[in-house]
Amino acid sequence: MSASFVAKTISPSGGRLGFLLAMLVISWFAGLALASPFDHDESQYVAGALFSTKMLIFRDFLYLQPPLHAWAYAPVAWAFPTTMVIAMRLVTAMTALGTLAALWAAQRRAGVSRNSATIATLLIAATAAFQFTASVVRNDMLPTLLSSLALLLVMAALRRDRLLYWLGAGLLFGLAIATKLNFAPLGLAVGLFAIANRGRCGLRAAMMLAAGALIGTLPMLAIGAAAPEAFVYGVLQYGAVAPHAWYAANGAGDELSLLEKLADLLKYLVRGPALMALLLVALYGFANRRRPPSPERKLPEHRLIVWMIVGALIGAALPTPTQVQYLMPLLVPLALALGYLLDDAHRWSPTWRYALLGLLGLAAIPGLWGAARDMTVMLRDGSAVIAATRDARWAGDRVRAMTGDDEVLTLSPHMVADSGLTIDPRLATGPFVYRTGWTLAPDRARLLHTLTPATLPDLNRDRPDAILVGYEAGTRNLPLRPDDMLTAYAVRNGYRMLTMPDGIGRLFVWTNLRSDHDQRLEHP
Repeated sequence: MSASFVAKTISPSGGRLGFLLAMLVISWFAGLALASPFDHDESQYVAGALFSTKMLIFRDFLYLQPPLHAWAYAPVAWAFPTTMVIAMRLVTAMTALGTLAALWAAQRRAGVSRNSATIATLLIAATAAFQFTASVVRNDMLPTLLSSLALLLVMAALRRDRLLYWLGAGLLFGLAIATKLNFAPLGLAVGLFAIANRGRCGLRAAMMLAAGALIGTLPMLAIGAAAPEAFVYGVLQYGAVAPHAWYAANGAGDELSLLEKLADLLKYLVRGPALMALLLVALYGFANRRRPPSPERKLPEHRLIVWMIVGALIGAALPTPTQVQYLMPLLVPLALALGYLLDDAHRWSPTWRYALLGLLGLAAIPGLWGAARDMTVMLRDGSAVIAATRDARWAGDRVRAMTGDDEVLTLSPHMVADSGLTIDPRLATGPFVYRTGWTLAPDRARLLHTLTPATLPDLNRDRPDAILVGYEAGTRNLPLRPDDMLTAYAVRNGYRMLTMPDGIGRLFVWTNLRSDHDQRLEHP
């Protein structure tokens, strides 16, 4: 994506000011991809892409999400085998830029002015949810891009009344669902809107939308049919059972109550202008509910926004526990709502117009605060992601030198993905299945190609050359330490420990040889 393209899409003029703005946005998200600390969930997304380069998802290794993100990022893992984590983060940042361009284009297609579309798009980018998902390897930004492109086609369909646009929008929504399930209510809301607005859309449009969604989800359904047991467990059953089991085991089960989930949702909405935008849009809509539409606003986009916001909020509340990234479906209709609100504000008095912009601008500060802090830390101390890549290569060199082989077992595959070592695919889900292993019978765990504490003795048949621990040492709210049993296994079986350069990880290497060369490696 070139800077000139971004300049034409997110700038008021598309000229020199637009180019500078585009370069600032590109630099910000590229820098953020290198500055953000590792997210706990990145382990499974990096591993899913890595293993998808040589194995069939669900059939050969377990995965806890729909498969599209792993498939989309597999070429990145293949092309950048020793810098894949950095590459995946930068690809995520590029996806975020594409999402902003798509949201801007959808607003323009809906009749929003260039200036209003630009401001609304930048406000969406300033939410904590967008800043976070744009900077880590997760499966949230890709479906947001797909849904934003779907919204663009829906806007075109409402104006040209072509069923092919509805089919394309459905295809994009289907692909989004095959990436992240909590985008399903957003696509369903668009379908219900089409049925409810018979004059402009109607049942035919809804059927084309559904047909496109079915086509988009076919790859996911096909892989599910090829490995139904693992697919059902990974995509549906795990999320319904394991989080409750894990939080209860940590004495934090009350954090998953409905009231707590709603409080978390509100907390994440406050981090950026999302909540303020929702309140302002709702208040303005209520105040003008009896006002007839202006001549240029005869299309039912306003009703579509309501349908989509309701669907997105349902999607945000579905996963357990509630996290900031689950707000991403909401940002798609909220961008259009903000664009319309800012356009209407041109008819207001300057005092009210500046008050609106001031409120939204102040509300954006909490959304940017964490990202600005991470950027400051990187400028002072260097990038933790680049350092982790360096450390992974260090680990790979040590394991190969001390064992002559390259197998490693870890609950933190993202910390060793760039090492060139062969990671045991039984822990492709990172710590997540392992830490609630008691919910899986040993025979079923083996059937699902995953490792649990109960099946840990299976390692004795073919001991891994190395075991990396230290990155799953518990938190204040969730103090249980999933790494402890792997550490105990390594110590019990005579592995020798090396401290990782970051001072956090511990690399246990299994070898019966103790040479002077090995001793020097232990204490570089």
